Amino acid sequence: MRSKCRRNICLLLAFAAITSALPLFGQEAWPFMTPRIDSICHNTLEYIRIKNSLLRHQYLIEHERQQIEQTINALQQQHAEIIEEQGLIDNELAIVNRHIDSLKPKRPDGPKPKENIINILNERLSFHGSYGLNINQLALSNWSAGGENSATGKAFANFVLTDKKKTFEQKLAGAFAFGISRFADKRIEKQDDKIDLTYSLSLNSKSQWNLTSVATFNTQFANGYKYPNDSTVISSFFAPAYLTLSGGYSYKTKDGNFQLFLSPLAGKVTFVMNQDLADAGSFGVKKGYYDLDSLWIPGENIAAALGVNVIINYKQPIGKNITYSTIFNSFYNYTEKRDDNRARIDFNWENNIDFVITKYIRTILFVHLKYDHNTTFPIYQTIDGEEVVVDNKPKLQFKESLGIAFVHNF
Repeated sequence: MRSKCRRNICLLLAFAAITSALPLFGQEAWPFMTPRIDSICHNTLEYIRIKNSLLRHQYLIEHERQQIEQTINALQQQHAEIIEEQGLIDNELAIVNRHIDSLKPKRPDGPKPKENIINILNERLSFHGSYGLNINQLALSNWSAGGENSATGKAFANFVLTDKKKTFEQKLAGAFAFGISRFADKRIEKQDDKIDLTYSLSLNSKSQWNLTSVATFNTQFANGYKYPNDSTVISSFFAPAYLTLSGGYSYKTKDGNFQLFLSPLAGKVTFVMNQDLADAGSFGVKKGYYDLDSLWIPGENIAAALGVNVIINYKQPIGKNITYSTIFNSFYNYTEKRDDNRARIDFNWENNIDFVITKYIRTILFVHLKYDHNTTFPIYQTIDGEEVVVDNKPKLQFKESLGIAFVHNF
């Protein structure tokens, strides 16, 4: 018993000695029984800092989540609008496709396709022509041979509209021109003025001869005067105007440069809508007169004739940049009774020689011959030193012009 107590005392003393020696080795005495207060405070502040950092991070994440949700909502709304717009476009595209499909020819084994008027017109119709300005100028200074300064300008336009079918061909051609001259004394005179329209309808056949009908119309834009007297009107719009209706046969070469039209039966109507000219019996209409009761009977405005009509068209290049073209139109009136020997053949012959300088600049020589037995000119005779009009007779009319032209073809 005594030895057991002694052993316990020794163990207790050893434990006390070891405990007392711990500070010598940098160890705390009783660390598990007496923790330091500053260590506890330090740990608590660290936990609080970590918590605050986590709370801030949680707030940022929540804010970012809300922004992402707003963006998603906006994108979803935009996506819905795009889908709706795409639906509208698909509907319109389907309508357009159905319309395009209706214009396309069906397969041979399908139903007969609908005729597309646009394609038909593109295949059948052809339209071409030209327009431009022709300028002539003359300047003189101390010129012994005499002369007068002048400048002439003429605007012109031509077109041809052709409609070709398997059974027939129709063509509408137009030629328009208006020109004036200005002289040194500021006098202005009309040099050219025409409105020419021609319509033809031909039945197509395998030969070069075809049954054809032709209608022509000719008049002018403005008044014409007996220059240098610009107060006496000798012509005006629809005074005269000529309408010719013809039926016959036409011949055309394979290259189309030469065309001939023959009509054994053609009607020609002359219009003189200026009453002063009609009363004077101009251009073949019946003139006004006083009857037995001294009442004035106005002149007629229309005169009709029946005869033969011949039209020739010819066009031929005569050089690298030179082209000659001509149109000859004649009418023979075999129903008019005349007591004199005047010819009853009226003709209109236009000739053009076109010299191409550049694409838009040309030199054009124009020669025009015309004869109308109903258009008369005064015949003067000198009596007692004065020129007196003794008769009125038809004469060959001649006109020629040469100038620089600015032309645009279409």
